[in-house]
This record gives sequence, structure tokens and C-alpha cells, in this order.
Amino acid sequence: MLAIGLVFTVFACYPGGAEFVDELDTSISKYDDEYAWDALSGKTYSIPDKITYVKDGKPVLAPDRKHDAAIKAQLREEYGNLGMTEVAEGVDPNIAVAITIIEQNNTGAAWIPGGGWWGGYPGWGWGGYYPWYPVYYSFKTGSVVIEKGDYDNRDEVEETIPLIYSGVLDGLLQGSDDYIGDRIERGIDELFNQVPFN
Repeated sequence: MLAIGLVFTVFACYPGGAEFVDELDTSISKYDDEYAWDALSGKTYSIPDKITYVKDGKPVLAPDRKHDAAIKAQLREEYGNLGMTEVAEGVDPNIAVAITIIEQNNTGAAWIPGGGWWGGYPGWGWGGYYPWYPVYYSFKTGSVVIEKGDYDNRDEVEETIPLIYSGVLDGLLQGSDDYIGDRIERGIDELFNQVPFN
């Protein structure tokens, strides 16, 4: 009864909560305010041939690249809408783009109070509730990280490129491939709407 009561209490405290996993997706951008975002038309960019994959903190050597083509195609469309041009391989761009997909598997245990009595009937002998028992859970989260570097102002001695933008789509990798693909597309569009291009 206690567990059932807690469930109703939680739902009463959070009316209108998320019904679908895509309602928990987030798109967050952080960018350099000093960069001339309103002057991108005519500039060039480069997109990596292969997206980097990281799983549980380690690089993935042979990832499933089912979303790579769609991600890169949408980025090309967004940059094209800004009047930018993709450079050929081996040609220096104005902006270098890096893309990383991060997967994290989360597991753990939640301790739920038990029910019933042990040690005799209530009022007879010791009496008390069963110890709490664990309920194990496992879920997968995913993020798409898009970073942009100002290649024009790279430091060739230190071999560094100033980072001017970081965008993260968080909460992905739950659901069917088409469902995930639609959410990535919507998330990238939101990232581009968060930067003051105009």
C-alpha cells in the first residue's frame, strides 16, 4: 500500500508530465559572443568524414553508423542555408566542425520497501516489516555533440583551434531508428535556431 501511495503522490505532484521519451530531449548551445556570427555567408566549413563514437567513456572502434549520413546531410543543409560552402578534402576551411556521438549505459538498484510481517503476528513476538528489497534497472542515454572551431585563427605551433561553438543534443538513443533519427533532425534544427546568425 505504501508503494502504491507513493506512485499516486508522485503523479499528483507532477501533473502533465512527459508521456513520451522525446519530451525529455534537450538541445543546448554555448557559443563565443565575440565571433562574427552574422557574417557567415561566403565562408567555408569542413565536416569530418567519420563521426567519432564514444561509449561508456571509451572510443568505439566499429560503431553502428546508421545515423551518420542523416546528421551530416542536415548540417550541410543548415550551413548551405547560411550561405556557407563545404570545402574539398585537403582544403583549409574557415570553420572546422567536429561531431561526436556519446552513449552511456546506466545501471543500478533502487531499494523498495517490502511488505508483510515476520517473527510472528503483530503484537505477538518481535514483529516488523520485511527488509527492503532491490529492484535493478538499466537504461541507455545518448548525446550528439557538435563543435565548431575557428580554423582561420588556429595556432599552428600549439596545433590548437579556438573553439567558438559547442552544441549538445541530449537524451537520445531510446526508441526505433526512425524515431531517433527524427529527434536528431529536430534537435539539430533547434541548435541552429539558438545561435544569433542574423
